[in-house]
Amino acid sequence: RGSGIMALDIRTAGSTRNPQVTGTIRLQNAALSTATTPFGLEQINGLLNLNNNQVQISNLTAQLGGGQVTAGGFVTYRPEVQFNLVLNGNSVRLRYPEGLRSVLNSSLMFIGNRQAARLDGRVLIDSLSFTQDFDLANFMNQFTGDTAPPSGESFADSVQLNISVQSTEQLSAVSSQVSLEGQANLRVIGTASNPVIVGRADLTSGEIFFMKRRYELERGIINFTRTDRTSPEVNLLITTTIKQYNLSLTIVGPIDKLRTSYVSDPPLPPVDVINLIARGQTTEETTPTSLGANSILAQGLASQVSSQIGKLAGISSLTIDPLIGGDNRNPSARIAIQQRVTKNFIFTFSTDVTSAQREVIQLEYQLNRRWSVSATRDENGGAAFDAKFRKVF
Repeated sequence: RGSGIMALDIRTAGSTRNPQVTGTIRLQNAALSTATTPFGLEQINGLLNLNNNQVQISNLTAQLGGGQVTAGGFVTYRPEVQFNLVLNGNSVRLRYPEGLRSVLNSSLMFIGNRQAARLDGRVLIDSLSFTQDFDLANFMNQFTGDTAPPSGESFADSVQLNISVQSTEQLSAVSSQVSLEGQANLRVIGTASNPVIVGRADLTSGEIFFMKRRYELERGIINFTRTDRTSPEVNLLITTTIKQYNLSLTIVGPIDKLRTSYVSDPPLPPVDVINLIARGQTTEETTPTSLGANSILAQGLASQVSSQIGKLAGISSLTIDPLIGGDNRNPSARIAIQQRVTKNFIFTFSTDVTSAQREVIQLEYQLNRRWSVSATRDENGGAAFDAKFRKVF
């Protein structure tokens, strides 16, 4: 689909078998988009010079994702279509893949014909961010399962890719669920109809909210080794503290077949670690009342409700925990809201719905990867100030 102004100044001579076509085509404020791409070109301006069997592109500019794109080179259309184009992008903003926004600078060359073409060059990632509706599970699902093989019938199937994708500096991306810092050194290969990412991304720090709990990312490596499809393999070390237990989780493997190992300090058996992560208590602390059928059903329903409300409100973590708080022999609930105000500042509010007096407020500020300070107002009105130093052995 296209729009805009096209001014033609074309002269023809010669015979019908061998016409001589010269002139110019001027584009003014044109736009071009297709149904198969997630973005389109706007504000296309430039001059195309026709010289017999060739179109020379000089100083063609356009807007793509709020950034500027320039193109130059030539296209020969007789006796067969051939092209040699240079494409440059500056501060181009793309929402791709789904859930991510990136600001890019690029320098690409597009060479070939309709039967065989190549797109080579380099893309630098200036910044990376998550979209407002980012969902970690949905994002990971994009890289699971096998994709259908390309049909081999379109022009995109004949375009070979060889594009270097690198971060210009330490990247930082923050959402209500995930906060990551790291660097990327990737390459896009395959075809335009079936692009494949290979290379490596290093995560140096970050936080992940999972099952209503905050985990610190100590280190992370994401390798893309398969050349037939994009299949990231992760090696992550994340830590959290539940009650007096410091837990370390190592997650390795491809996205669709992750394996997790657990380490606890003080030591706990694996079943206790899993129960501690899932329910916030060890098997010894679990009472028959809290494991009753009604409690399990209520917690499942509360988990679904809190997940939907949290996503709608953009809250980092919203927990509705039945039969916690108040008298455990009677139905009640404790609601805890955790919100990332800035990258390093987290606000937590917790209340027991059976009593307005049982409210806990905590403010926590992460000074760096090792040090954090917090201020807490407990349900009795008392205040406490803490400084935490984290060291992984």
